[in-house]
Amino acid sequence: MHRHLKLAVASLLALAASPLAAQQPGQSSAVYTFACDRDCLIGKLGEYMDALADRSPSAVPAAPDIVFTENNVVLALGEGIWGTVTGVDDVGLEVADPQTGNAAWFGSVMENGRQRMFGLRIRVTDGEIDQAETIVVRSMDLTRPSRPAVQLQHDPAFYEVLPPAERRSRERLQRIADAYFDTVELNDGLVFAPFDEDCGRLENGRSTTSKADPNGSFGAVSIVEGCEAQFELGIYRINKRVRERRYPLIDTERGIVVATAFFDHANEFDRYLLTDGREMETALKWPNSVTLLEAFRIRDAKIHRIEAVFTYAPYFMHNPFAGLAAPMPQH
Repeated sequence: MHRHLKLAVASLLALAASPLAAQQPGQSSAVYTFACDRDCLIGKLGEYMDALADRSPSAVPAAPDIVFTENNVVLALGEGIWGTVTGVDDVGLEVADPQTGNAAWFGSVMENGRQRMFGLRIRVTDGEIDQAETIVVRSMDLTRPSRPAVQLQHDPAFYEVLPPAERRSRERLQRIADAYFDTVELNDGLVFAPFDEDCGRLENGRSTTSKADPNGSFGAVSIVEGCEAQFELGIYRINKRVRERRYPLIDTERGIVVATAFFDHANEFDRYLLTDGREMETALKWPNSVTLLEAFRIRDAKIHRIEAVFTYAPYFMHNPFAGLAAPMPQH
């Protein structure tokens, strides 16, 4: 049984990809054919997760030259989490983009009896998975490593098909997601992204914007609730850079963008002031980066829902799928 959420409405309204797609970043030609429609891509996600649950990498419909990464390290398919996984969520948040042949899965797995948040992006070409990018969160929160397990509740809004009049172009959706990262970077109270007043964010299975989360909230929500309100206070000033931003999945029918990026925390200061004058202290005291897979649900050209899987990484780490590593910027 494929471990993925199937909504009848989504299945009925899913459209096949056009054989002629606009050129995407990293593609050598604007003429690129993907024979895998949305249902096909969701099916490939299910096959991958079923194979992972069975510890059977040979069951993945993989291309001979598949590139597999775990937390930005290139491994042979079957290494890493494949040797330690002991369970997979029956239901995950699934997103697909037939135009680029990419699909993503957000959820959790068990590793030797311990829950790990898990994010997966695959690319399907000629019916085979030729890229598999995974994030495995083995330290849920370095400031509170003993947090209890969570029962993930993926927001059904991610599956709602927008009326044609409410849809935005791929380019527009990407710009909105990019504006979010512009707001997070050097967060000083300026807000560049449009936010729905009901905006909610889930990070590693817990809300960072609402105290009403039954799994327990954490992070900035203890100071103020809401996406925009947190950014207006400058809570995330520790983000020195948001780099290697990539947008491999954009679903215009549902208003979804899936991005990958790094948040660089130089931690050159130990304390800083919010815009209301309150003092904040940094949680971690050393340079680090956060590597993430993040889904934005956008309605009426505003960010409505966010779900992210992230983990800490060495400072200024590089994602192999982002091309050549950029040099460290000068101060």
